[in-house]
Amino acid sequence: MSDDTANRRSLSEEIGYWLESASRTLEKRYGSGVPQTKQDLLLAHYLYGLTAVVHAGETPASHLAAMRSYLGRLLPEDRVVQALRAVAEEGDTWLENTLDRVEAIGEKQGHALLAQGIDIVIPFPSRHASVAGSAEPVVERDPPKEALSQ
Repeated sequence: MSDDTANRRSLSEEIGYWLESASRTLEKRYGSGVPQTKQDLLLAHYLYGLTAVVHAGETPASHLAAMRSYLGRLLPEDRVVQALRAVAEEGDTWLENTLDRVEAIGEKQGHALLAQGIDIVIPFPSRHASVAGSAEPVVERDPPKEALSQ
């Protein structure tokens, strides 16, 4: 496999990469000081911000299905459902403010993904799909540049 091929990820893989990173960051930052349900809610809001940019042209139901799929890679189904339905308790200003900040970070990273030159391609069904390969966009990665920017 060439270096070029090794540095390419699909859009879905790239979102998964950022979501896993956000999950690790939340765990490291809050650990046992913030209940798991609140951490899951924070992660869902981060993902919403990230995917709202990338899936902007889709229906709300399609966007929700994508979020459920991405979260399902990291969380058990019952936690995914709870995270997608939960809201901050009234008066929990810390959580409300943190949700807004986390969502804004996700949105900023979603814009960064698009700025990398990803062409969002909406795949059309084709009887030649098996020959054509995946229609999912691919993200070019530059690991040294990425490491320096973090």
